[in-house]
Amino acid sequence: MKKIWIFLAFIVLIFISSISFIYCKFDIQNMKEDIENRYSQVVVDNRGKIIGAYLNQDEQWQVKGDGKIPSRLELAVLTFEDREFYNHNGINYLAILRAIKTNIFQKKRIGASTITMQVAKLYKNRNRNYINKVLEIIEAKKIENNIGKEEILKLYLNNAPYGGNIIGYRTASLLYFKKEPVNLTWAEGALLAILPNSPGMMNVEKNREILLKKRNTLLKTMYDTNIISQSQYKLSLNERLPDKRYYFDLLAPHLTRRLKDEYSKEKIINSTIDSEIQKKVDKIVKNYSELIQNKGIKNAAAIVIDNYNGEVKAYIGSQDFYDFEKNGQVDGIISFRSTGSVLKPFLYALSIDDGLIAPQSKLLDIPLYFSNFSPQNANKKYTGLVEAQEALKRSLNIPFVNLLNEYGQDRFFYFLKSVSNFKDNDFSRYGLSLILGTKEMSIENIAQLYYGLANYGNFKNIKYIKNDLEEKNRQLITRGAAYLTINDLSKVQRYGIQNLYTGRDNISWKTGTSYGQRDGWAAGISPKWTVVVWCGNFTGEGNANISGIRTAGVLLFNIFKSLPKDNGIFIKPENDIKKIKIDNQTGYRIKYDVPTREIDYPKDAKPLKLSPYYKKIFINENGKLIDSRDKNFYKSTEKIIVSYPVELFNYLVKENMNIFNISEKTIKFIYPLNGLKIKVPRDFNGKKKVIVKISNPNNYNIFWYLNGEYIGQGLDTERSFSFLPGEQIISIIGENGETSQIKFEVTERK
Repeated sequence: MKKIWIFLAFIVLIFISSISFIYCKFDIQNMKEDIENRYSQVVVDNRGKIIGAYLNQDEQWQVKGDGKIPSRLELAVLTFEDREFYNHNGINYLAILRAIKTNIFQKKRIGASTITMQVAKLYKNRNRNYINKVLEIIEAKKIENNIGKEEILKLYLNNAPYGGNIIGYRTASLLYFKKEPVNLTWAEGALLAILPNSPGMMNVEKNREILLKKRNTLLKTMYDTNIISQSQYKLSLNERLPDKRYYFDLLAPHLTRRLKDEYSKEKIINSTIDSEIQKKVDKIVKNYSELIQNKGIKNAAAIVIDNYNGEVKAYIGSQDFYDFEKNGQVDGIISFRSTGSVLKPFLYALSIDDGLIAPQSKLLDIPLYFSNFSPQNANKKYTGLVEAQEALKRSLNIPFVNLLNEYGQDRFFYFLKSVSNFKDNDFSRYGLSLILGTKEMSIENIAQLYYGLANYGNFKNIKYIKNDLEEKNRQLITRGAAYLTINDLSKVQRYGIQNLYTGRDNISWKTGTSYGQRDGWAAGISPKWTVVVWCGNFTGEGNANISGIRTAGVLLFNIFKSLPKDNGIFIKPENDIKKIKIDNQTGYRIKYDVPTREIDYPKDAKPLKLSPYYKKIFINENGKLIDSRDKNFYKSTEKIIVSYPVELFNYLVKENMNIFNISEKTIKFIYPLNGLKIKVPRDFNGKKKVIVKISNPNNYNIFWYLNGEYIGQGLDTERSFSFLPGEQIISIIGENGETSQIKFEVTERK
């Protein structure tokens, strides 16, 4: 009688499952998508090690295991759960028959679920009853008809519960054994095989005796079935159970959080971070920040890029992610700050390419006024004239503001935008102060620029994702101009003992300090590495201790020292460099027959402009300056002289600075300027006094004329005049025949 009941139950079960299979609407594709959505998002480093993991939507840790299931885990699971897994089609009918018999006649509930049926159960998360068992049988057949055995086994192991909120074999391996599944021992594999059987009752922190007994029983079965050897069995029995659960490592938390949001549909995000470099740089930034906090500087951030492939190897968003008191969770890499002077090398290189300067070209370094903008050098000191390369090394503001005015602020703005891809489109809101840092940019933006410079002007996006698609190269600066800029930056003076290494360790660098000393920047490149650091306060307050060279610069070189050794050098691109001649005194392309010298110049740059400081004059046989109005002009001799702007002489004379090294040795007016309107108060007799200054570098005797009338002579370089209102003309003639004249207007101040 009992056998008949068992047989009938078996036949009914097969009939119901067969009929239901035909009408079952179980969607395999939906199942795959739903299960995929359950996995936790994880970010891994460039070697596949997890550096950031996040709870899934059910507040569970469920890290997807990719690749082949390790054999030790697979054999343990199959031995414990489903020995006929590779032989059945999703349903083990004999096991079901035994379960029915036991459940009916022995009043004892046992299961007969195959691994495939358990996949269906885990997917639907149903209660345990006979109706649901029938549904699992139906769905198991659907799964087997559409998915291979290896994938089914992965689905089971990736979704099996392992106690608490730990789901999936890889999660369990990492949090119980702190290792990837491929490194599991036989004992560890056996433990992971039995845990899903009763995850609520058994875990590594309670009911350890039951857990140990079941593990050892499985090991005995594996030994009896010749899966493991006697020695493996004995060694496995001696292995201790893990006594606690671990937690995921968290490296580069600012980046992992960012990537999690940017790649929200990806479950495993393969970053470019090198964990060893990240740990070293993170420690350096943290330790350095503790030092400068005593000076009121609370925050720091840094990024390290491999120049060979553009991959970001270290990403330090703040001095400490968990420093809530000092806003440590702010991501300083993408925060926008005033850039100070770190953009100057790019205007320098672009200006070379545009033919505006060569490194040896002389630039004005005196107080200048541009409409309502009057820039100053950081140290409030000026040299008069300075070579462009020296202006770059010393980060002088005046020469670069003047250079931006000539190059075009719109052109430079859109160059920055093309590299950094910021949203701003209005260059006019910054004016010429753009080169001094009024356009806020991020560490990421600056790193993008310097990475392109390190690659000889070839700009590509930096990478955070491994094997990211290569972007098309954009040669925005010629290789020749980039090399000349890199070479000049290698000579920038360093702070403290680091100055001993200037030019010797093949690091080219630049600093920047924003207005009000709110931001300290340092950006450096070697053939292998690009490093950009920032020091300051995320809250934006200024601090007299914040300095590009003294604060950020020290941190920059501390980081460079920690990086894997870089034995490369920036090689001069001979095919992209040519020799040109420039005039020896002003450093521009020659037009006249003057002393010259030969320099390196980019082959693909525009022709260097002619010197703006030379002019042609005519003198008579006595050396006197004459023009075509002179009756003996036909006898005159052509002479080429250097003629610097009057503003330069005005400043040098005012500051009592030496002008003999730059003067063309001619007399000229310094003040007032030609065409000037002067408003002065009236004195008692109705006249207005004005001081007139001249340059007389050779100390000639000067003859003075006012409105065509001779008024005296002498060696004086300034005279006081009392004028009636109206137009005034003053002429001077040197004893050597040189002349100069100005015309200006005097009006009464009301």
